[in-house]
Amino acid sequence: MGTYLRTDRPGLSLLLEMVRLYRRQSRDIPRTVAESLDVQRDMVTAIEELRCAPLVDCDVLEIGPGPARLVLLATGLTNRALGVDLECAPDRLALSDLWRIWQQNGSLRAVKTLGRHAMGLDRKLRAELARQLGVRPAQLQSRIEPGDAQALPFADESFDAVTSTSVFEHLPDPARAAAEVARVLRPGGVARMITHLYTSHTGAHDVRLFDDPHSLPPWPHLRDATRARVQPNSYLNQWRLADYRRAFEDHWPGHTDWLGIEDYPSQTDLDALRAAGELQDYSDEELRASVLVTSWRKPGAKVSA
Repeated sequence: MGTYLRTDRPGLSLLLEMVRLYRRQSRDIPRTVAESLDVQRDMVTAIEELRCAPLVDCDVLEIGPGPARLVLLATGLTNRALGVDLECAPDRLALSDLWRIWQQNGSLRAVKTLGRHAMGLDRKLRAELARQLGVRPAQLQSRIEPGDAQALPFADESFDAVTSTSVFEHLPDPARAAAEVARVLRPGGVARMITHLYTSHTGAHDVRLFDDPHSLPPWPHLRDATRARVQPNSYLNQWRLADYRRAFEDHWPGHTDWLGIEDYPSQTDLDALRAAGELQDYSDEELRASVLVTSWRKPGAKVSA
Protein backbone atom coordinates (compact mmCIF):
# COMPACT_ATOMS: atom_id res chain seq x y z
CA MET A 1 0.00 0.00 0.00
CA GLY A 2 1.77 3.14 -1.23
CA THR A 3 -0.83 5.55 0.14
CA TYR A 4 -3.97 5.43 2.27
CA LEU A 5 -5.79 7.99 0.08
CA ARG A 6 -8.70 6.95 -2.12
CA THR A 7 -8.74 8.05 -5.75
CA ASP A 8 -11.70 6.06 -7.10
CA ARG A 9 -13.95 9.14 -7.22
CA PRO A 10 -14.77 11.84 -9.81
CA GLY A 11 -12.24 14.64 -10.15
CA LEU A 12 -14.72 17.34 -9.13
CA SER A 13 -15.52 15.49 -5.91
CA LEU A 14 -11.82 15.25 -5.06
CA LEU A 15 -11.26 18.93 -5.85
CA LEU A 16 -14.13 19.98 -3.57
CA GLU A 17 -12.75 17.76 -0.84
CA MET A 18 -9.31 19.39 -1.05
CA VAL A 19 -10.87 22.84 -0.88
CA ARG A 20 -12.79 21.81 2.25
CA LEU A 21 -9.66 20.37 3.84
CA TYR A 22 -7.52 23.45 3.21
CA ARG A 23 -10.29 25.81 4.30
CA ARG A 24 -10.75 23.83 7.51
CA GLN A 25 -7.03 23.69 8.30
CA SER A 26 -6.27 27.32 7.49
CA ARG A 27 -9.28 29.24 8.79
CA ASP A 28 -8.08 29.23 12.41
CA ILE A 29 -4.40 28.31 12.51
CA PRO A 30 -3.88 29.31 16.18
CA ARG A 31 -6.69 26.97 17.21
CA THR A 32 -5.39 24.14 15.02
CA VAL A 33 -1.94 24.44 16.59
CA ALA A 34 -3.35 24.75 20.13
CA GLU A 35 -5.36 21.55 19.63
CA SER A 36 -2.27 19.72 18.36
CA LEU A 37 -0.31 20.90 21.39
CA ASP A 38 -3.09 19.64 23.67
CA VAL A 39 -2.76 16.22 22.04
CA GLN A 40 1.03 16.32 22.41
CA ARG A 41 0.92 17.35 26.07
CA ASP A 42 -1.65 14.70 26.91
CA MET A 43 0.54 12.14 25.15
CA VAL A 44 3.65 13.21 27.04
CA THR A 45 1.82 13.20 30.39
CA ALA A 46 0.44 9.70 29.80
CA ILE A 47 3.84 8.34 28.74
CA GLU A 48 5.59 9.91 31.72
CA GLU A 49 3.05 8.41 34.11
CA LEU A 50 3.63 4.93 32.70
CA ARG A 51 7.42 5.34 32.54
CA CYS A 52 7.54 6.85 36.03
CA ALA A 53 10.11 9.24 34.56
CA PRO A 54 10.19 12.43 32.45
CA LEU A 55 10.08 12.08 28.68
CA VAL A 56 13.30 14.02 28.13
CA ASP A 57 16.42 13.04 26.15
CA CYS A 58 14.59 9.95 24.91
CA ASP A 59 14.26 8.18 21.56
CA VAL A 60 10.65 8.74 20.47
CA LEU A 61 9.01 7.37 17.32
CA GLU A 62 5.82 8.81 15.85
CA ILE A 63 4.07 6.63 13.27
CA GLY A 64 2.41 8.72 10.57
CA PRO A 65 3.16 12.27 11.76
CA GLY A 66 1.51 13.82 8.68
CA PRO A 67 2.72 16.75 6.55
CA ALA A 68 2.63 19.41 9.30
CA ARG A 69 4.36 17.20 11.93
CA LEU A 70 3.25 19.48 14.76
CA VAL A 71 3.27 16.82 17.49
CA LEU A 72 6.63 15.47 16.31
CA LEU A 73 8.18 18.94 16.21
CA ALA A 74 7.00 19.78 19.72
CA THR A 75 8.23 16.45 21.11
CA GLY A 76 11.57 16.92 19.37
CA LEU A 77 12.41 20.03 21.39
CA THR A 78 13.40 17.85 24.35
CA ASN A 79 13.88 14.42 22.74
CA ARG A 80 15.37 12.63 19.75
CA ALA A 81 12.07 12.45 17.88
CA LEU A 82 11.75 10.52 14.64
CA GLY A 83 8.77 10.03 12.34
CA VAL A 84 8.03 7.14 10.00
CA ASP A 85 5.54 7.55 7.17
CA LEU A 86 4.58 6.03 3.84
CA GLU A 87 4.31 9.55 2.45
CA CYS A 88 7.32 11.70 3.32
CA ALA A 89 6.54 15.25 2.24
CA PRO A 90 9.68 17.45 2.03
CA ASP A 91 9.89 20.79 3.83
CA ARG A 92 10.86 22.44 0.55
CA LEU A 93 9.20 21.04 -2.55
CA ALA A 94 11.25 20.65 -5.73
CA LEU A 95 10.05 19.28 -9.04
CA SER A 96 12.02 16.09 -8.39
CA ASP A 97 10.16 15.68 -5.07
CA LEU A 98 6.80 16.15 -6.77
CA TRP A 99 7.74 13.59 -9.42
CA ARG A 100 8.79 11.09 -6.73
CA ILE A 101 5.57 11.59 -4.76
CA TRP A 102 3.50 11.13 -7.92
CA GLN A 103 5.35 7.89 -8.79
CA GLN A 104 5.23 6.44 -5.28
CA ASN A 105 1.87 7.63 -3.97
CA GLY A 106 -0.21 8.71 -6.95
CA SER A 107 -1.66 11.87 -8.43
CA LEU A 108 -3.98 12.71 -5.51
CA ARG A 109 -1.14 12.86 -2.99
CA ALA A 110 0.99 14.85 -5.42
CA VAL A 111 -1.79 17.40 -5.95
CA LYS A 112 -2.46 17.67 -2.20
CA THR A 113 1.23 18.14 -1.47
CA LEU A 114 1.52 20.82 -4.16
CA GLY A 115 -1.54 22.59 -2.77
CA ARG A 116 -0.18 22.66 0.78
CA HIS A 117 3.12 24.14 -0.42
CA ALA A 118 1.45 26.65 -2.73
CA MET A 119 -0.69 27.92 0.15
CA GLY A 120 2.24 27.90 2.58
CA LEU A 121 0.02 25.98 5.01
CA ASP A 122 2.72 23.96 6.76
CA ARG A 123 5.00 27.00 7.02
CA LYS A 124 2.20 29.00 8.67
CA LEU A 125 1.36 26.16 11.04
CA ARG A 126 4.99 25.77 12.12
CA ALA A 127 5.44 29.51 12.60
CA GLU A 128 2.41 29.52 14.87
CA LEU A 129 3.71 26.44 16.69
CA ALA A 130 7.00 28.24 17.39
CA ARG A 131 5.09 31.28 18.66
CA GLN A 132 2.92 29.25 21.03
CA LEU A 133 5.93 27.31 22.31
CA GLY A 134 8.03 30.45 22.71
CA VAL A 135 10.90 29.21 20.52
CA ARG A 136 12.48 30.28 17.25
CA PRO A 137 11.16 28.47 14.14
CA ALA A 138 14.69 27.22 13.44
CA GLN A 139 14.59 25.28 16.72
CA LEU A 140 11.76 23.11 15.40
CA GLN A 141 13.50 20.22 13.70
CA SER A 142 12.05 16.92 12.47
CA ARG A 143 13.39 13.81 10.81
CA ILE A 144 11.17 11.48 8.78
CA GLU A 145 12.06 8.00 7.55
CA PRO A 146 10.06 6.28 4.80
CA GLY A 147 8.50 3.10 6.09
CA ASP A 148 5.45 0.98 6.80
CA ALA A 149 4.00 0.67 10.32
CA GLN A 150 3.48 -3.03 9.61
CA ALA A 151 7.21 -3.55 8.93
CA LEU A 152 9.07 -0.81 10.79
CA PRO A 153 12.58 -0.21 9.40
CA PHE A 154 14.24 -0.14 12.84
CA ALA A 155 16.17 -2.56 15.00
CA ASP A 156 14.66 -4.29 18.02
CA GLU A 157 14.44 -2.19 21.20
CA SER A 158 15.28 1.12 19.50
CA PHE A 159 12.80 3.48 21.19
CA ASP A 160 11.71 4.62 24.64
CA ALA A 161 8.25 5.58 23.36
CA VAL A 162 6.15 4.98 20.23
CA THR A 163 3.07 7.06 19.42
CA SER A 164 0.53 7.54 16.65
CA THR A 165 -2.67 9.47 16.04
CA SER A 166 -5.32 8.31 13.57
CA VAL A 167 -3.09 5.82 11.77
CA PHE A 168 -4.15 2.29 12.76
CA GLU A 169 -7.57 2.62 11.11
CA HIS A 170 -5.80 3.05 7.74
CA LEU A 171 -3.67 -0.11 8.03
CA PRO A 172 -4.62 -3.40 6.38
CA ASP A 173 -3.20 -5.32 9.37
CA PRO A 174 -3.23 -3.33 12.65
CA ALA A 175 -2.29 -6.47 14.60
CA ARG A 176 0.97 -6.71 12.69
CA ALA A 177 1.65 -3.03 13.41
CA ALA A 178 1.01 -3.62 17.13
CA ALA A 179 3.55 -6.45 17.05
CA GLU A 180 6.08 -4.16 15.35
CA VAL A 181 5.58 -1.49 18.01
CA ALA A 182 6.25 -4.08 20.72
CA ARG A 183 9.38 -5.20 18.88
CA VAL A 184 10.99 -1.75 18.56
CA LEU A 185 10.16 -0.65 22.11
CA ARG A 186 12.83 -1.03 24.77
CA PRO A 187 11.94 -2.82 28.01
CA GLY A 188 10.08 -0.28 30.11
CA GLY A 189 9.18 1.69 26.98
CA VAL A 190 5.67 3.00 26.37
CA ALA A 191 3.23 2.82 23.44
CA ARG A 192 0.45 5.41 23.15
CA MET A 193 -1.97 5.09 20.22
CA ILE A 194 -5.07 7.07 19.26
CA THR A 195 -7.31 5.21 16.80
CA HIS A 196 -10.31 6.72 15.03
CA LEU A 197 -13.02 4.04 15.17
CA TYR A 198 -14.76 3.12 11.93
CA THR A 199 -18.03 2.50 13.77
CA SER A 200 -18.19 6.12 14.99
CA HIS A 201 -20.37 8.70 13.24
CA THR A 202 -17.30 10.20 11.51
CA GLY A 203 -15.54 6.86 11.08
CA ALA A 204 -15.97 6.71 7.30
CA HIS A 205 -13.69 9.77 6.92
CA ASP A 206 -16.12 11.77 4.84
CA VAL A 207 -14.60 15.27 5.02
CA ARG A 208 -18.03 16.89 5.17
CA LEU A 209 -18.59 15.35 8.60
CA PHE A 210 -15.34 16.81 9.92
CA ASP A 211 -16.58 20.27 8.98
CA ASP A 212 -20.15 19.73 10.19
CA PRO A 213 -21.22 16.51 11.99
CA HIS A 214 -24.83 17.29 11.06
CA SER A 215 -24.11 17.36 7.30
CA LEU A 216 -25.11 13.69 7.00
CA PRO A 217 -27.57 11.54 8.97
CA PRO A 218 -26.28 9.66 12.06
CA TRP A 219 -23.85 6.83 11.26
CA PRO A 220 -24.54 7.08 7.51
CA HIS A 221 -21.90 4.52 6.45
CA LEU A 222 -23.39 1.81 8.71
CA ARG A 223 -26.99 2.11 7.52
CA ASP A 224 -28.39 0.67 4.28
CA ALA A 225 -30.63 3.70 3.70
CA THR A 226 -27.78 6.24 3.78
CA ARG A 227 -24.59 4.34 2.84
CA ALA A 228 -24.66 5.50 -0.79
CA ARG A 229 -24.40 9.15 0.30
CA VAL A 230 -21.01 8.68 1.99
CA GLN A 231 -17.73 9.66 0.29
CA PRO A 232 -14.77 8.14 2.19
CA ASN A 233 -11.52 10.00 1.48
CA SER A 234 -9.14 7.18 2.39
CA TYR A 235 -8.58 3.47 2.77
CA LEU A 236 -10.15 2.15 5.99
CA ASN A 237 -9.82 -1.37 7.38
CA GLN A 238 -13.30 -1.25 9.00
CA TRP A 239 -12.09 -2.91 12.20
CA ARG A 240 -14.44 -2.76 15.16
CA LEU A 241 -13.68 -1.96 18.79
CA ALA A 242 -13.46 -5.63 19.80
CA ASP A 243 -10.99 -6.31 16.97
CA TYR A 244 -8.61 -3.61 18.22
CA ARG A 245 -8.88 -4.66 21.84
CA ARG A 246 -8.15 -8.28 20.92
CA ALA A 247 -5.13 -7.36 18.78
CA PHE A 248 -3.69 -4.99 21.38
CA GLU A 249 -4.12 -7.54 24.16
CA ASP A 250 -2.39 -10.20 22.05
CA HIS A 251 0.68 -8.00 21.52
CA TRP A 252 0.45 -5.55 24.42
CA PRO A 253 -0.72 -7.72 27.34
CA GLY A 254 -2.09 -5.66 30.20
CA HIS A 255 -2.71 -2.56 28.07
CA THR A 256 -5.27 0.03 29.16
CA ASP A 257 -7.63 2.01 26.97
CA TRP A 258 -10.03 4.93 27.07
CA LEU A 259 -12.90 5.87 24.76
CA GLY A 260 -13.65 9.41 23.62
CA ILE A 261 -17.45 9.73 23.35
CA GLU A 262 -18.97 12.01 20.70
CA ASP A 263 -21.58 14.63 21.64
CA TYR A 264 -23.40 14.05 18.37
CA PRO A 265 -25.10 11.79 17.56
CA SER A 266 -26.48 11.50 21.08
CA GLN A 267 -27.76 8.49 22.94
CA THR A 268 -31.27 9.76 22.16
CA ASP A 269 -30.48 9.65 18.43
CA LEU A 270 -29.20 6.10 18.78
CA ASP A 271 -32.23 4.98 20.81
CA ALA A 272 -34.55 6.31 18.10
CA LEU A 273 -32.71 4.37 15.39
CA ARG A 274 -32.74 1.21 17.47
CA ALA A 275 -36.48 1.58 17.99
CA ALA A 276 -36.81 1.70 14.19
CA GLY A 277 -34.84 -1.56 13.92
CA GLU A 278 -31.51 -0.10 12.79
CA LEU A 279 -27.91 -0.59 14.01
CA GLN A 280 -28.83 -3.69 15.99
CA ASP A 281 -25.49 -5.37 15.28
CA TYR A 282 -23.44 -2.67 17.02
CA SER A 283 -22.96 -1.89 20.70
CA ASP A 284 -23.76 1.53 22.11
CA GLU A 285 -20.11 1.82 23.14
CA GLU A 286 -18.64 1.38 19.66
CA LEU A 287 -21.21 3.66 18.02
CA ARG A 288 -20.89 6.56 20.47
CA ALA A 289 -17.07 6.46 20.80
CA SER A 290 -15.08 8.38 18.20
CA VAL A 291 -11.57 7.39 19.31
CA LEU A 292 -9.87 4.56 21.17
CA VAL A 293 -6.82 5.68 23.17
CA THR A 294 -4.55 2.75 24.03
CA SER A 295 -1.54 2.82 26.38
CA TRP A 296 0.99 0.12 27.25
CA ARG A 297 4.32 -0.18 29.02
CA LYS A 298 6.53 -2.98 27.76
CA PRO A 299 7.55 -5.29 30.61
CA GLY A 300 11.14 -5.13 31.68
CA ALA A 301 13.58 -2.90 33.45
CA LYS A 302 12.06 0.18 35.02
CA VAL A 303 13.17 3.53 33.70
CA SER A 304 15.04 5.65 36.21
CA ALA A 305 14.39 9.37 36.37
